[in-house]
Amino acid sequence: MAAALAVFVRSNLKSEFRRIDPTTARILLVDMAPRVLSTFSKDLSEAANKRLQELGVEVRLGHSVDHIDADGIVVAGERIVSKTVIWTAGVAPSPAGRWLNVDTDRAGRVRVQPDLSVAGYPEIFVVGDTASLDQNGVPLPGVAQVALQQGRYAGKLVHKRIVGGQAPKPFKYFDKGSMAVVGKGFAVLQTGKIHLSGFSAWLAWAAVHLQFLATSSLRLSVFLQWVWTYVTGQRGSRLIVNHQGSAKETRSGDAALGAAAASK
Repeated sequence: MAAALAVFVRSNLKSEFRRIDPTTARILLVDMAPRVLSTFSKDLSEAANKRLQELGVEVRLGHSVDHIDADGIVVAGERIVSKTVIWTAGVAPSPAGRWLNVDTDRAGRVRVQPDLSVAGYPEIFVVGDTASLDQNGVPLPGVAQVALQQGRYAGKLVHKRIVGGQAPKPFKYFDKGSMAVVGKGFAVLQTGKIHLSGFSAWLAWAAVHLQFLATSSLRLSVFLQWVWTYVTGQRGSRLIVNHQGSAKETRSGDAALGAAAASK
């Protein structure tokens, strides 16, 4: 998010708004973690941090935001004035744990069995962000790949129960790797012992996202849009115009003028 904002301010605002000076914009990233993208390896984390600084992002690590109000934030006792604060600390899980009145983790996710069922309720399965399951002593991350694999597993298990087949082995997550984009043309990729950063990782990220689109025509359309945006730096309209509101204001203004003319 910080990198995307930096690219937007430094390029798009500069080319499309003549009265905005991008150099006056200050983008500050605050994170309690000791390094950015802490789920990635140290070398990739350092590469991402360096990229952020190149884009003009101020990175403050090891500090939490003490207070947020209309005038900005307070970090480690320091007041930082800002009219725009973006909070990206995640969301709360589904309250399924309270519905079922079962054991949950500290975040409120339901503790599930190795077959993704709820303890004491073998007919109930919980998957994705609502489920908490440890693998090799570490909780599985709340990412899409975990949810997809758990969903397929639960579906197969239900099918086996219906047709009377042998139940599959306990669920085991297969990590296909992680990727993160850090601004235009830069990404980090980690899968097994393979660590990539820079433009090559960004190309891999783009290829993976295109692959998961539904149809070939959609892949081609998105690909051409990406190429156009990358080469020209131009994007679609970012303005939301209330045409109905404008029309109402115009009609009310015309009525007022008519009334004034009639009074004269």
